[in-house]
Amino acid sequence: MYRNTEASWRPRRHPVRRKAPAGLQAWLDEPGSLTARLRRSVPGDLVVTVLVERWGRPSQDEARAVALPDGRHARIREVLLGSRDTAWIYARTIMPPEALAGDGRRLARLGRTPLGGALFRGRSVVRGPLSIARLTRRDPLARRVPGGGAGYWARRSRLWYGDAGLLVTEVFLPPLLRYLED
Repeated sequence: MYRNTEASWRPRRHPVRRKAPAGLQAWLDEPGSLTARLRRSVPGDLVVTVLVERWGRPSQDEARAVALPDGRHARIREVLLGSRDTAWIYARTIMPPEALAGDGRRLARLGRTPLGGALFRGRSVVRGPLSIARLTRRDPLARRVPGGGAGYWARRSRLWYGDAGLLVTEVFLPPLLRYLED
């Protein structure tokens, strides 16, 4: 019997959202940059720790979300956003080759520059519909999150600038949830 091991992504207004901690609700709905929200909301300077920045094959689910044909490679970037000693958010970005053409070339070499800072600064970025998920142990995404991500809340959406689109997935880590509860 086939079992889907990908996260169960739901529209952001799906009833499952009500199970998310109250302090996280506004973060799940944030229409702008989570980078900017982190800078406004949590202590310390924002630090980007790059975990992965390479060409590779996204999961089938991610490839479908960005309309990438089966087996085609994309630029994959995984980072932790946090302060000097605390990771607040794990982010995974799938950038199809088309997203890296022209003005998007700089996105292939962001290094420690936050994606949100690079995209939202002075340009017209359109966010597609937000989806949310509560990750389980079976989710490949949960296994990518340092320390494991089972039970963590995540959101994802496509970000469009010009004709190019990329998929951004953000997983809210326990230190952020604890901070929001205080």
